[in-house]
Amino acid sequence: MATVNDPVFVVVAIDFGSHGSGYAFSFRYEFATNPINISTPYWSSESGGDATYKAPSSILLNSKKKFVAFGHDAEDQYSTICEKNEQNSWYYLKEFKMKLYEAVVLGQDIRDDFKMEEMNGKKVSAKRVFRLAIKFLKKHLLDQFKERNLGVNNDLIKWVITVPAIWNDACKQFMREAAEGAGITGDKFCIVYEPEAASIYMRLIPVEKFVGENQTTILRSFDPGRKVMVVDAGGGTVDISAQEVLPDGHLKIIHKICGGSWGGEWVNQEYRKLLKKLLGGDVFMEFKQTQGLDYNEMMRCFETAKKSFKGNENSDISTRFPANLAELLESKTGCSISNIIENSRFSGKLRVKRDKLFIDRELFQSFYSESISMTIKEIKDILKHDRCRDVSAVMLVGGFSECPMLQKAIKDALELEVFIPVEGGLSVLKGAVIYGHDSSIVTSRVCNYTYGVSISRPFKEGEHRRGKYYRWDNEDWCKHIFHVCFVEGQDVHVGDIGMIEINNTFESEDSKTKRTEPFAVEIYISDDKKPMYVTDEGCNLHAKIHIDPPNGIWPVYAFGWVELEIAGTEMIGTYVNAETKDRISTRFEFLPTGYKTLKGERERMREMD
Repeated sequence: MATVNDPVFVVVAIDFGSHGSGYAFSFRYEFATNPINISTPYWSSESGGDATYKAPSSILLNSKKKFVAFGHDAEDQYSTICEKNEQNSWYYLKEFKMKLYEAVVLGQDIRDDFKMEEMNGKKVSAKRVFRLAIKFLKKHLLDQFKERNLGVNNDLIKWVITVPAIWNDACKQFMREAAEGAGITGDKFCIVYEPEAASIYMRLIPVEKFVGENQTTILRSFDPGRKVMVVDAGGGTVDISAQEVLPDGHLKIIHKICGGSWGGEWVNQEYRKLLKKLLGGDVFMEFKQTQGLDYNEMMRCFETAKKSFKGNENSDISTRFPANLAELLESKTGCSISNIIENSRFSGKLRVKRDKLFIDRELFQSFYSESISMTIKEIKDILKHDRCRDVSAVMLVGGFSECPMLQKAIKDALELEVFIPVEGGLSVLKGAVIYGHDSSIVTSRVCNYTYGVSISRPFKEGEHRRGKYYRWDNEDWCKHIFHVCFVEGQDVHVGDIGMIEINNTFESEDSKTKRTEPFAVEIYISDDKKPMYVTDEGCNLHAKIHIDPPNGIWPVYAFGWVELEIAGTEMIGTYVNAETKDRISTRFEFLPTGYKTLKGERERMREMD
């Protein structure tokens, strides 16, 4: 927990959602007296509408790719640009968060950067987009502090960015580098997984902040020794985590974090697929690119209908069908939308009246089927695990958790109490602030993988593979041995260290020529609990520590060791020179994703528009 001598004066958390983004903060003295006294700004559009605790995840850049606006301002300005038919001179991106994960699923190398498409198909640097978005939110916060004459020095701010638990280490490193590009340095920055953040917040909020059938059951769910599952259903992803409440109120993660990319956006994509089948892909894409204002409004109306749909409606569900989309369709096909519906397999299930599309209840319900079934399957699979059989309750958080269809399906499928915090979308953001003040609140996690170091050992005939044999200093060695430091499924605590000696000799004439060369310690992960070699199937290089020879040359006998230390959501790999005690460290993600790409997911990502 923060102390009087702690240099952190205020903690700020940033949450990029698929549909909405925002930040929250609290000062150290506020956290000391009331940890849930956390401030969140409200965002509103000049064109009207209710204020919300998150701004739309929309960003507008000019023709030179310079920042212009974010959130509601970006949407309003882009609407004006579309009215003037000038959109080809601008870069407008909506819901850009999931494009990062989509790039990974599609096999793109994002370690340095990659290009993402804006609304009209033009390419722009992804890292630039995220950096400018972070920079805007950072400036917005500092401007708020300045207006209040708080005089907060940037060096006294700790920044926390939330990420889906299914994101792999490349995604998380990408976010770290984008934050650094926005002026947030590594020592004042950390990452927290969204379902963990929601769990942190849940154990502190009063019971009246929950929606559930039995508040007594909810209260007991947070008693020491109880186990709770958190389903963070967001726009892009569904992350699922199971925790146990410890006697001191801290949390122990009892299962590997699981989930997938079947959040609320999956439902939207099913609706867009229907429109493409009905109208034709060319018509749909032309409408999206030339009538951005109406396209955005059409999808906004569907989002509203999606979140209010209960599945027991007696009438058809209506959503907006822009008149200019009907006009474009007729100009391209010579047929009215009504005639096309009548001659399609959607006859009797769809109808258009003026600017409204009416959708049959069963057809509308089908948009949810895959997303909900995959979420329930994942929950049930986790509950079968020995550690999770006695989970007593399920908490739903995230924007998609507000959907009655999802709530009802999960309640019907489980014999557990299911409850939802009021403003569940804020639980991740506020939990991230609390984590920034006290990262020790999550005392232990479960290794998603086996972690270890590539080493060499004396070669033993019959035990080691012949293909791993090599000679060094007139001795026989076996290379690529996987020395295990932490095992998949193992409970690990912050501060736990796995250690292995790393020694080199330079006695022979051949080896002496290598004394001026640097070497690298390679850190690997594996799906296997007992991997033999780092080249075995399921093993992957996870990080490297590059070590230069001291004073330009290695001693004839160079002794040292490697430490792998659990540091919250990160792991620290350190090489220690035994003679000089010099330490060379690198930080990397401790929990690369435990999520496996679904069959057909790459094809689905390619269809995303």
